[in-house]
Amino acid sequence: MIVRGLPLPLTTYRTRRAAAAAIATTHATRRVPVLLIGCGEEQLRRERQDPWFDYYSGCHEPEAALLIDPTAPTARDTLFIDAGDPARIVWEGPRLGPGAQAAKLHGVHACLPKSELLASVQKAATRAGHRLMMCTREREPGFQAGAFARWKKQLKGIELINIEPQLVHQRMYKDADEVALFRQAIAITAAGLKKVLPRIPKLKRECDVAAELIAEYRRVAYAPLAFPPIVGSGVHGATLHYPHNDQPLERGSPLLIDSGATAGGYCADVTRTVPQQGRFSSRRFREVYELVLRCNALGREHARPGITREELNAIAWKPITDAGFTRHHGLSHHIGLDVHDPADYSVPLAAGMVISNEPGVYLPDEGFGIRIEDDLLITATGNEELTRHIPKTIPLLEAAMRS
Repeated sequence: MIVRGLPLPLTTYRTRRAAAAAIATTHATRRVPVLLIGCGEEQLRRERQDPWFDYYSGCHEPEAALLIDPTAPTARDTLFIDAGDPARIVWEGPRLGPGAQAAKLHGVHACLPKSELLASVQKAATRAGHRLMMCTREREPGFQAGAFARWKKQLKGIELINIEPQLVHQRMYKDADEVALFRQAIAITAAGLKKVLPRIPKLKRECDVAAELIAEYRRVAYAPLAFPPIVGSGVHGATLHYPHNDQPLERGSPLLIDSGATAGGYCADVTRTVPQQGRFSSRRFREVYELVLRCNALGREHARPGITREELNAIAWKPITDAGFTRHHGLSHHIGLDVHDPADYSVPLAAGMVISNEPGVYLPDEGFGIRIEDDLLITATGNEELTRHIPKTIPLLEAAMRS
């Protein structure tokens, strides 16, 4: 039987679940269960497992759920798995199914059929004074927020509490195993960009570049992408989250490429803005690029334990705003199982956090935008630029596009 998922040691998932139970108890002043819902078959095929469910279970079985229940007398961590329809095996393949073997493989106290989930949740919530905790958010809500809304309608007489603002403090700090997966994701991204950059002068459309990147990232491991690539030629590079990738490459204009592979679910997030013909021949492009590069260097130099997001923004964006350009976004976001990992941004940077460093200037009136984005691991004394081997200076980019 193939077991998919579980990129980290079982002890990591057990420790995370125990910490989540403790956080929930502290927040609620009494023991309250936490419910996390996994994605269905269709979404798993199209995208990836929900990051919250993945963080605490590592399980990539479809239609699964996890109940972390500190009120339970014995089975405190219960995984619920859909055994599937035996008549559908020829269509969907075999599933792991519930039982003792699945519980052992996933390091949980019990693994029950998905059909028992509702009754188990109701019993656990009743023991907790008719209360249950799940995750939801308004900004970039994701799969768990939808599950929260569905269960809120389904559960009668039970108070549903949002525990995500408290749980984010676990996900903000990455251990050595997680950092190793970041390094793998970034290595795949770096190798893909190295192969695709020299091809760009011969390509004709934004979609050609996106397709080449996707092929290279998935050639190493057929894993989900961190997000669909953003490939904006000319004026389209001035749209921060340009979604289309359907226009011709505008010769002589900059090309903005924002992309990232994953490893074990952990995301790389890298943006490079390159000259489509291989050389920074435009004086205006070159001078604005050097300005953004200087701000990127300031972000790298000053990202360290103790500094707040606002302080880092003030330092790194100053050359751009002093030059009269508008700041359209923050310098950094946390990165993890989500490319925009949930976080408490009132907390200063600390060792173990992984953040982006992405200043940019967007000039639709001049027909281009420039962003330079790297991934930083905050260390005890400063930071490590995990993406430092991906070219970004003018000489190195020009050389990469000639190779």
